[in-house]
Amino acid sequence: MIIHEWTSDTTDAHEEGRRFGAHWAPQLTGARDSYLRLFQQSGVSGEQARIIADECRIETETYAPEVADEFRGIAEGSGLALTDVLLLTARTEILARMTPSMECSTVVYVPGDARPPRTLQTWDWHETLSNETVVRRLRSASGARVVTFSEFGQPAKIGVNDRGLGLHFNILHHRTDGSQAGVPVHVLARMILDRARSVGEAVAIARSVPLAASSVLTVVAFDGTVPEAAAIEVSPTGVAVLSAPRGNTLAHTNHFLDERLAAGEYSPYETTSVPRYTCLTEASDLSRIVDDRERALAFGSIPDAPISVRARPEQPEHLRWETKLTVALDVAGGAIAFAAAAPADVAAADWRRVGVADEVVPAVR
Repeated sequence: MIIHEWTSDTTDAHEEGRRFGAHWAPQLTGARDSYLRLFQQSGVSGEQARIIADECRIETETYAPEVADEFRGIAEGSGLALTDVLLLTARTEILARMTPSMECSTVVYVPGDARPPRTLQTWDWHETLSNETVVRRLRSASGARVVTFSEFGQPAKIGVNDRGLGLHFNILHHRTDGSQAGVPVHVLARMILDRARSVGEAVAIARSVPLAASSVLTVVAFDGTVPEAAAIEVSPTGVAVLSAPRGNTLAHTNHFLDERLAAGEYSPYETTSVPRYTCLTEASDLSRIVDDRERALAFGSIPDAPISVRARPEQPEHLRWETKLTVALDVAGGAIAFAAAAPADVAAADWRRVGVADEVVPAVR
């Protein structure tokens, strides 16, 4: 997977979108075509996908007008229809109505002293999709500096801001997914990165918007003295918050941990979510490792660990998932550190670090 980088210092969302769209038009067009193929394979026609995307556009304009402005700029700059830009952002909401997808294992350690949380996540996605992605440095309309990893066309996924807050992202599946129009979960992630300084503020933002699909946003924060973390499980039927006490580890994969929301769990296929969750919790001491690359290497050294997902060639194309990224957050330094590899392969991969405002630090091995 190729991870591009993009830096912007403007708070004008429309202008940022226009510049981004013009520069990355081939990648955006390629992503649109790839997702239309995936939707078709998953039983969603292009017409159905665009109807859902337009529903998401309306909700985004209502609850995140600054992100909607960016989308309009991306459409103008890239030459894509605005609906197709939203189609990329709303891919979770579109797939939630037909074929739920697997992705991601997250673990966070919250120190008992005045040090920041330590985190690690894998991003697991379709083998044939998103083989070009982007790490964006941007300045939000609120003035916050943000650095976020995402697929092309998404406003955010995994990232941090310069206000001491970071966010990990895992998909979930609930029987109410697709039952209403809502703000795309990737727009919600951007809203939190743009606006929040604390877990409490992130929770308030999550509770303030309607949603059409489920996910868990594991939010970590550090104010210089007190570390905090919580898994915010969101779905069309409600929001649940699972906080991590100081001195403890919090893990999440792709099943609900809140009992009420878990009662509506939906997964029509064999899932590795529970084995991956068990792997993280049984190896929770590794999450205490201070150095982010050493932390990734430690989890990657677990024999036959299911958190390093390998594509299964016997599966049809739209059901083959693999780990594409291993990433850690530094909320104190305002940076993300990552390798385009599964944990088991980090030792042979470039480990890169990108801060909200700093120059890129050379990759290390």
